[in-house]
Amino acid sequence: MTLADGPGDEPLLERRAGRGIILDPDRRVLMIHGVDPDDPDRGGFWWTPGGGVEDHESVPEGTKRELWEELGLRVDDLGSVVLHRVGEFPFGGRWIRQSEEFFIVEVDAGFEPRPRHFEAIEKAAIRDMRWLDPGELGALADPFY
Repeated sequence: MTLADGPGDEPLLERRAGRGIILDPDRRVLMIHGVDPDDPDRGGFWWTPGGGVEDHESVPEGTKRELWEELGLRVDDLGSVVLHRVGEFPFGGRWIRQSEEFFIVEVDAGFEPRPRHFEAIEKAAIRDMRWLDPGELGALADPFY
């Protein structure tokens, strides 16, 4: 993670992240819903499980750790990156530029998330986790990432 200049006078936190596109046998995707705890009036949004990669980790290593912490999901092999994106957004009182790599992770029928560890900001932000099919994803009122 590094700091650079963000919009206005805000410092910009640059970080790497790994995310799992978690698919069940019915091709539903597991999404997390929440708010920015520092600006809940901005409204909610949906995102895929995963998160920041520590400096000593590769993106696959960090993604595996995040999936274990957030979902209780152990993944041996993530395979290849299926999407890379860079996003800039405010969150938790900071402006963030996040370079994200996404991996497809298929789970067995009946898999339900059992979170192992959430940081304080995640506990404050997360409101729901839900399996969504493509039609439901497209009909969401809140944006998804």
